[in-house]
Amino acid sequence: MSDRYGPNFGKIFAAALLQEMSFSLLVHFPGYLEGLGATEALIGLLYAAAAILSLFFRPALGRILDLTHRRTVLLAAGLFNALVVLGLAFTVAWGPLLWALFLVQRVLQIALFTTMLTYGADSLPVEHRTQGLALFGLSGLFPIALGGVAGDLVIEAFGFDGLFVLAASASVASWLLVLRLPLLPVLGHRPRRGFWAALAQRDLLPVWWVTLFFSIGLETLFTFTRTYVDERQIGSAGLFFGVYGLSAAAMRIAGGRFYDRVPKRPFVVAALVAYGLSLGLMAVAGSMPVLIAGAVAGGVSHGAVFPVITSQVVSRARTAERGSAMAIFTSIFDIALLMAAPSVGALIDGFDYRVAFGSVAIALAFGALVYSIWDRRTVVEPAIA
Repeated sequence: MSDRYGPNFGKIFAAALLQEMSFSLLVHFPGYLEGLGATEALIGLLYAAAAILSLFFRPALGRILDLTHRRTVLLAAGLFNALVVLGLAFTVAWGPLLWALFLVQRVLQIALFTTMLTYGADSLPVEHRTQGLALFGLSGLFPIALGGVAGDLVIEAFGFDGLFVLAASASVASWLLVLRLPLLPVLGHRPRRGFWAALAQRDLLPVWWVTLFFSIGLETLFTFTRTYVDERQIGSAGLFFGVYGLSAAAMRIAGGRFYDRVPKRPFVVAALVAYGLSLGLMAVAGSMPVLIAGAVAGGVSHGAVFPVITSQVVSRARTAERGSAMAIFTSIFDIALLMAAPSVGALIDGFDYRVAFGSVAIALAFGALVYSIWDRRTVVEPAIA
C-alpha cells in the first residue's frame, strides 16, 4: 500500500480515524446540554453560532495552511482540542464557560478535519490521488458508524464525563501518531494570491457549485432523518445511517482503481442525481424496503462523489493555494447547513416531509444540470506550482 499511496498514508489514515472518532463521540453532546436545562432552541442557537464562527475563521485557516507545515497545525490544534474536550467535563451549568469551550472546540474540529484532508492529499501520488482520497475518506465514515454506539455504552457506564475523557483520549492518540509524521514542504512559500483569489478561480467555480448542492442534500438528511423516521414510524435513524454508512464504505472500497480512470464530470453528475433519488425515495417512503433503498442510494452517492470532488479541488487549485482551496471546500458544508436547516425545516412545518425532501431532490437535479453545462464550458487552467 505504501508504494501505491505513499509511505505516510497508513499513519495519516490512523491519525484521522482517531481524530474523527473523537468528533463522532460528541454527537451525544446535545444530550448533555439538555441535562443542563438547555432547550432545543438554545441548542440550535449554539450550533448556528459555531457554524458562523467557523466560516469567519476559514480565510485565516487557509492562509495558515498555505504558509505553515501541515503537521505543525495538526500538533497545535490536536493538543488544544484534547484539552478543550477534557475541559467540557468540568462544566456544570449552561453559561459562558460552556459556550466558550464548545465554540473553540468546533473551530478546532474544522481546522483538524481540513488539515488532515490536506495533508492526506499532499501525501498521495498524483496518479492514485482520487482512489487514495476515497480510501482516506473511510477514516471519517467508520467513526460515524461507531461513535454513536460507543458513546451510548460509555454514557450508560460512566456518564458524560466518561464520554469527554474518551473523546479527549482519542484526540491524544491521534496527536501521538501525527508526531511521527514527516514535515512536508511548505507549498505556500511559492507565489500565492490568497484565499479570495482561490475562491474566485474560474475553473474552481463549478466545483464550488456542485459541492454546495451535494452538501445541501447531505445536511438535509443528517439534520432531519431522526424526526422523519419518528413521524413516519418506519425504521429508525440508527438503521438508516447504519445502511447509509455501510453503503458509502462499500462504494469506496469497491471503487478500486476506476476512481482515477472514470470521466469525472459525468460521474459527479450521476452521483448528485443519485443523492436526489435518495431524498425522493424518502419523500414517498411508506415501507421499510423503500427507506432502505433511500439509504443505499444516499450512501453509494456519498461514497462516490466526495473523493472525486475533493480530487478536483486539489488538482485545479494552485499548489501554493491548496490550503486555502481546501478551507473553502470544507466551509461550503457549513454554508449548506445554514441554508438547508431553516429552509427545509420551514417546508416541513408548512407542508410535510414529502414536499420538503421532494423539493431538495429537484434542487439537486437542477444543480447537477447546471454543473454539467458550466463545467463543460470551463477551461481548466494548467496546474501552477
